[in-house]
Amino acid sequence: MNTSPFSLLRLALSAVLAFALAGCPGESEPEKRERVTAPESDAVARKTWLQPTDDTEPDVWLASRDAGADVAANAPAAKEWQGVLAEADGRFGETGRMIANRAVQLETMLAEIGIREKAREIIADFSTLAGKGSRAGFSDLCQHYYNLRTQGLDRTAALAALADEPALKSGNPAP
Repeated sequence: MNTSPFSLLRLALSAVLAFALAGCPGESEPEKRERVTAPESDAVARKTWLQPTDDTEPDVWLASRDAGADVAANAPAAKEWQGVLAEADGRFGETGRMIANRAVQLETMLAEIGIREKAREIIADFSTLAGKGSRAGFSDLCQHYYNLRTQGLDRTAALAALADEPALKSGNPAP
């Protein structure tokens, strides 16, 4: 048998290659892995808006935002927010969810121009402007208040200007 070392090497490499390829699956399904993620302990607190389909209650969301971490629905902070939103609900035409969203939106917009006011004080202040059962427009108040603050009025002056709005006194949305 007359075999050169080069031929033996080629034969060995072919055998190794054939063996390696035989061990590789052809066109089988790729292995599926379940992705496991740790639950986020502050998922509610990090929300920036409550969508209409979101099942998070506005009082829990607002309390969680204040705490910087999720709070339970029966937590005292959530109960406090529930009272604030119930008071606002009796005065404004929007739902508690929309009032919460608008108050947080206004808080954010004011912060962007260097004015620090929390959603709680915004809702509380606006609630003093609208009579019970007036069904005034909370969203309208937010927009008018923001405009007044960007025009240079301080908090007290802006609230006083809003209190003089005829639409507020009548319960109709402001123009």
